[in-house]
Amino acid sequence: MHLTILGGTGRIGGLVVEQALAAGHELTLLVRDPHKVAASAGRLRLVPGVVANQTATAEAIRGADAVISALAPDDNRADQVPALRAGMETVVAVMREERVERIVNLSGAAVDAPGDTKPALDRVAARIVRLVSGHVVAAKQAEFDVLRASDLEWIAVRPPLVVDGPHTRRYRAGLDVLRPGARISRADIADFMLAQAIRPTFVRQAPFICY
Repeated sequence: MHLTILGGTGRIGGLVVEQALAAGHELTLLVRDPHKVAASAGRLRLVPGVVANQTATAEAIRGADAVISALAPDDNRADQVPALRAGMETVVAVMREERVERIVNLSGAAVDAPGDTKPALDRVAARIVRLVSGHVVAAKQAEFDVLRASDLEWIAVRPPLVVDGPHTRRYRAGLDVLRPGARISRADIADFMLAQAIRPTFVRQAPFICY
């Protein structure tokens, strides 16, 4: 497949790139600084720019079979809320224009989705996260709300506590899998996002993923 990766130089996005290349996919990355990424056997194309630049975003998404977005706020600042909202609005508009239907987006367990039945302890944990990193959560919520309102074939992946760890492929994904103390490694988040881009099973849903 030909995949466009947004946020491909981040800690999770970089693992998506690594796993996708190992699986033989062709990738296009939208990156601020192309010098931070090493090309790999002609299967990795770099487009300089950011999602706020619609021209660069269109060049990166054009011709893709699916988009994987692992974008994250730069910091816990109020200005990141409109920034992530506007970024997703640009991505959605470009995907419609380029007739690319599928996007897998990295969200978070503190983000709310319609019909959620989070366990009580997880609701408490989400409140704590909102107190400590309120702008980060609000930014990802705004991003998710734009995506959910679109007519795209979207999947929003909501991990709880993210940790370093091995690529096990032994995780659970679904709308009711959260348990107290749930966690997930970055490598397995990348594995799930890549799998959903190729053969989606949670279209227009926001599954949690954890061990």
